[in-house]
Amino acid sequence: MPRIKGFDLFTIGVIIVAGVYTGTKFFEPLVIEQLRKDGHLRTDISVPKYNSEGEPVDEKSMMQLRKELEQINKLEKSQARKPQPPASTTGTSQSS
Repeated sequence: MPRIKGFDLFTIGVIIVAGVYTGTKFFEPLVIEQLRKDGHLRTDISVPKYNSEGEPVDEKSMMQLRKELEQINKLEKSQARKPQPPASTTGTSQSS
């Protein structure tokens, strides 16, 4: 009876994770469309919209997302440049 080695387990795990991921990406638009047709799609949660080819329809273009990320990056850099006040040294020290 052969032993299962660590590499074999790792390979099987990667294959399983990849299969589940690609399966959900493939079937998600089909399931959502069928639920929408049947009238069983929940309206209290946001559901991504897909075009006729099953690709997600982005509400924001890539250029808009890039501008938002650049603004966030500038804000973080400006906050990092501000000098921090020195730490207070009036804490309790024990001396004997």
